[in-house]
Formats: sequence, C-alpha cells, structure tokens
Amino acid sequence: MEFFDIGAVVYFLRKVIWTTPSFTVEAYRAQLRDLHEWIRREGVSVAHSTRFPVESRKPRTPDRRTT
Repeated sequence: MEFFDIGAVVYFLRKVIWTTPSFTVEAYRAQLRDLHEWIRREGVSVAHSTRFPVESRKPRTPDRRTT
C-alpha cells in the first residue's frame, strides 16, 4: 500500500482495526508526526503486509449412542 498523506494513514488505521487495535491519534501523535515529515520529504510511505488463508472445521464428535 502507498500512503501519500498522513490523513490516509489515520483513516486506514481507524478502519482496519485489527492492524493496530489500540490506535488513537493521541496515543500515536509523535509517530504520526514523524511519518508526516517522512511523507513530506519522500513523497510516499509504502507499507507491506502478508496475508494467508486459514481454513478450519469443528472436529467430529464420536458417536455416543449406545446399542
């Protein structure tokens, strides 16, 4: 993903809460300021993520009937 301004970063972090569950602007103000300066200087911040599918099933329960 490419972020061209800090507002886009904040929007992303607020919408995709599983990436940073405790995110608030207040808690990350210093880091956001640093990233803002980085984006102003470099023009873009590139973020990479890895995703993989997970498939699961509930295990079968043994047949408990008595005959």
